[in-house]
Amino acid sequence: MKLPLSWIKQYVDVTEDIDTLCKKMVDIGLEIEEVVYLGENVTNIVVSQVKEITQHPNAERLLCCKVDIGGGQIIPIVTNDHRVQVGNKVPVALHKAHTANGLNITKGKMRGEPSDGMFCGPEELGITKDYYEGADVDGVLILRDSAVVGEDIRKEVGIDDYVLDVCVTSNRQDCNSVIGLSREVAVALGKTCREPDISYTEDAATATNKLVKVDVRARDICPNYFMQGVTDVKIAPSPIWMTSRLAKVGLHGISNLVDITNYVLYEIGQPMHAFDYSDINDKTIVVRRAENGEKIIPLDGKEYALTSDDLVIADKNRAVGLAGIMGGANSGIKADTNCVLFESASFARGNVRRTSRRLGLRSDSSARFEKGIESYTNNVGLSRALHLVQQLGCGKVTKGRIAVGEVATAKTVTFDKGRIAKLLGIVIPDDKILSILHSLNIETSIDGNTVTCLVPPYRDDIARDCDIVEELIRVYGYDNINGTLMENSHITAGGRTLSDKMAAKAKDILCGLRYNECVFYPFGGFALFAKASIAPIDESLYIKVKNPIGEDLSVMNRSLAPNMLQCIALNLARKNTNLRMFEVGKAYIAKSLPLTELPTEEKRISMAATDTTFEVFRDDVLQVVYAFADSDVKITRADSTLLHPGISAKITVGGKEVGTFGKVHPQVCANFDIETDVYYAELSLDALVEMRRGEIRFEPIAKFPSVTRDFALVCDEAVAVQNILDEFLALPLCESAALFDVYRGAQVGEDKKSIAISVVLRDKNKTLADNDIEKQVGKALKIVAEKYGAVLR
Repeated sequence: MKLPLSWIKQYVDVTEDIDTLCKKMVDIGLEIEEVVYLGENVTNIVVSQVKEITQHPNAERLLCCKVDIGGGQIIPIVTNDHRVQVGNKVPVALHKAHTANGLNITKGKMRGEPSDGMFCGPEELGITKDYYEGADVDGVLILRDSAVVGEDIRKEVGIDDYVLDVCVTSNRQDCNSVIGLSREVAVALGKTCREPDISYTEDAATATNKLVKVDVRARDICPNYFMQGVTDVKIAPSPIWMTSRLAKVGLHGISNLVDITNYVLYEIGQPMHAFDYSDINDKTIVVRRAENGEKIIPLDGKEYALTSDDLVIADKNRAVGLAGIMGGANSGIKADTNCVLFESASFARGNVRRTSRRLGLRSDSSARFEKGIESYTNNVGLSRALHLVQQLGCGKVTKGRIAVGEVATAKTVTFDKGRIAKLLGIVIPDDKILSILHSLNIETSIDGNTVTCLVPPYRDDIARDCDIVEELIRVYGYDNINGTLMENSHITAGGRTLSDKMAAKAKDILCGLRYNECVFYPFGGFALFAKASIAPIDESLYIKVKNPIGEDLSVMNRSLAPNMLQCIALNLARKNTNLRMFEVGKAYIAKSLPLTELPTEEKRISMAATDTTFEVFRDDVLQVVYAFADSDVKITRADSTLLHPGISAKITVGGKEVGTFGKVHPQVCANFDIETDVYYAELSLDALVEMRRGEIRFEPIAKFPSVTRDFALVCDEAVAVQNILDEFLALPLCESAALFDVYRGAQVGEDKKSIAISVVLRDKNKTLADNDIEKQVGKALKIVAEKYGAVLR
């Protein structure tokens, strides 16, 4: 939730600096993800007034100006903007100024005439017409006559402001609004929060229930629906104070009525929609489930096919809005609109979430409805919108409000005061309890040991005594809880499990290889999993989540590859290259389905890289493997629906498979819209831990020299090179055997290949003689010729 400091100050008298404010907000449980100063890139630019203008002696298109920058200072400025007149107040960037578009300004001369700075336009200040009237010009910005000469331009154009990005937890839906967070700021600072003005005057000449009828046919997913109209509508641009606040939270000004709905969305936390009354057939609003196959075109201009699970706002003939997500393009506000219907409602959070995810259509409205909105906010939001209608002179408010459902009222929570000490382990004085709860707008009385609290209707997260206690301690301070040991308890040294230690070891190795760690959800969706395979996946093998967040997070992982490849694709789409990623996660393998016992949770390591080669990636993978097992490691051809059939391999240690690696299959890359080669590996960390080498023992350096022999062998294309290497490695004196070249061409014949291998032999007890070498090598060459048809070239 983006929260401009200037907007908070409308309701709370904040005098503290930004660092103090953020610290105090964090102290009561609000997480500040980011603080942005809007004027950070605009420095040393002030309001100036033009005192004199003359023609540049050496350039027809340039003007020489004398400008007052305050404090009696007059400086020369050369400009090419002929709109500037004597007496105008304009922004001027002084010597060593920095502009929003990256310019660094210094004193100098233009065609021989001195210029101690530069006049600035909206681009140099980083603003649009939403911030300042007239800021849609291409050229120098002419300021208001009320601008103070010499004042920092950031104050004048409204960018001397901070925007806090507050992470709002799902249980605090009331904080998805400026007023909700302002209440929290008031609590943090020990100050009072003013409430928004929701007063308005109704026009007795037009009754709302005579203007429109409302029929809610799906009360189970639309428990509350409120509507009121505005007649004699005057469509016009919104004032700067409104558009600038909307701009600071990422919205553009459109028109007064549309901006009012957006303003209420952020200020009160109530998503609203304004229908053009002339577009409503039969003057009836119907809230119903959609028909299967019914089509709607929302305000984004795209057509969507609906199902009976979706909720729509409709008139007699058609859907005019997608409930909780977006209004229809067929009933939106237009330049000639003269009567509107304001909607304020509550929609079931689960229904909004499912429709939004299925259609791939998310909005600020759906994000709030997914967290839940109670009827109190519905009512206040509509009243605030009607107040703004009258404040901006947009029209006349119709008499009476159509209300389906009851408006929530304050609820009472009563409990024994001893519960506070029992839950927290400390005693909070009565006067402190009363003052804290009063600051939270929770009217409280204490009669003996009985605490009675009247909870405001916008706090639907408070229902029990433990909720009240939680509110008490977050304001009183968690640091006031003293750590105490239970009777007969004792402190142990503790420590990490072997699995955790080995996972940390693997992470250290991969970080040392310049891989970046990723953390993904342990679940996904069938659509994502299917992308990571060239063959159809067997959905019956996957464990389904009973209460998923959404369809795309409804199935437990059987492989770490889908999420990793999705991450690679996302980074490549953002033009990030030379990627090195890894994850230590779990694969969930069911012993039987439906589940009758807990599934196997196999800890695995996934690795992915771009802009590399098979050989380099193989060496990275083997560094991880060799950290756990340094003997009997073999690489053989893999059979995988994820990897390229000819550029992939599996790794076995002691005859047990521990993982696969290779180049991702081109079809899988295409499924993820990846246009470059990606190399991927997935290793079983559990298997590697089982195979880990024991105590490292000292072994003296060999006294006798080794002998290296290189061979070029011709064999069938289908023969696996590892099989041939294994025959050489089986020799008693063979220290290592490795492939270093492969040749295919006319000289070896069709469907044949020539492999060049290097074999290192050593006897620990003596220097090898030629006959020893020939005996060893001859034996291996005979075996590979007989078993694999591999002959010396």
